[in-house]
Amino acid sequence: MDRNSETELIPEDIDRSLTRAGRLLVYSLWIQSQLSDLIILNRNKEIINDFNNNPIIPEILQKERFIFWEKNFKEVKEIFEEELADLLTEQAKVDLNTIYYLRNAISHSNVSVGRKYLLYKPNNEKIMTSIKEIMHISNKDEVGANPDLIKIDYSKDSNYINNSSLIKRFDEIFLKKVCQTMGILHERVR
Repeated sequence: MDRNSETELIPEDIDRSLTRAGRLLVYSLWIQSQLSDLIILNRNKEIINDFNNNPIIPEILQKERFIFWEKNFKEVKEIFEEELADLLTEQAKVDLNTIYYLRNAISHSNVSVGRKYLLYKPNNEKIMTSIKEIMHISNKDEVGANPDLIKIDYSKDSNYINNSSLIKRFDEIFLKKVCQTMGILHERVR
């Protein structure tokens, strides 16, 4: 079955929401990969010149990547925050936490091709509040009689644009600046 036949089975607004959620999840994984590379390069500054100028990835970076691929986003985030603390601005800390909560909300949601939103139940009130702020969710978006559930609806352009813009800003402004400070070509990490 070709792609057009598959999407015709799913209403357009549902397909749009699920596709956008998937895209945001992949973007968050991409951010995690960049964080991992920056940690590894920070620990192995002697390979930065080779990394910048050679299309072949240095062996130590390859080996360390395999180790980081096994770590979850929270672990990588915490290592990055600890080891590159002097490069973190307040806005970058907020953005990184937002990407972390966003990634977890999407990846731990209940998904159905029969509705245009994902359902997410945060572990505690602090996370609930953070997710609502991050995703610009008002109380009207909560699910009926269960205020512990959150509807994540990316069929709404504003929800998707807000979250994708945040990831774009974190990459294009903050991570680019970190790379420049460390003497790393950003396009090589990206």
